[in-house]
Amino acid sequence: MGAGLLATSGYLFLEVFRPSQLNHRETKTIEALLGTLIPDDETPGALKLGVSEMILSKAATQNKYRHIIKKGSEWLDREAGKLSSTDFTALREEDRDSIVARAIESPTDSLPRNFLELMRADAFEFYYSNPRSWAQLGYNGPPQPNGFMDYYKPRSPRL
Repeated sequence: MGAGLLATSGYLFLEVFRPSQLNHRETKTIEALLGTLIPDDETPGALKLGVSEMILSKAATQNKYRHIIKKGSEWLDREAGKLSSTDFTALREEDRDSIVARAIESPTDSLPRNFLELMRADAFEFYYSNPRSWAQLGYNGPPQPNGFMDYYKPRSPRL
C-alpha cells in the first residue's frame, strides 16, 4: 500500500511541476484562441505570422507556462461545451469572442483571466515583433543601423 501511495504522489508531483507536453487538442485550442485574438484581415493574423509556433516553443521549455496553457485550454473547451457541447475549436467566431470576453471579465486572480492575459500579452509581443506586422501600423522599422548615423555624437548646444 505504501508503494502505491508513493507512486501516486510522485505522479501528482510530476503533473503539477513537470506537466506533459501539450497534446493535439490543446495545441489546436491555443491556435483557435490566437486566431480569435489576432484574426486575419487586410494583414496577416497571428497564425500566419507564426505566433502559435512561438508560444508552443515557449511552452515546450517552461513548465509553469505549459501548465497554465493546459489548464486554460481545458477551461476554454469546458466553456465551449456549455454553449454547444463541442470544443473551442469548433465554435463560431461570435461564440469564441463571447468566451474570451467572459475570461477577461473574470475576477483578477482567476485562472481564466490570468490565462487570457498571459496569452494576449505573449500573442501581441510575438505578433508585433514580426516585421510583417509593421505595415498596418505605418512603421518601417527601427532607424538603426541606416538612420541617424550621427547618433553617437553629443548634441550640440543651442545658441
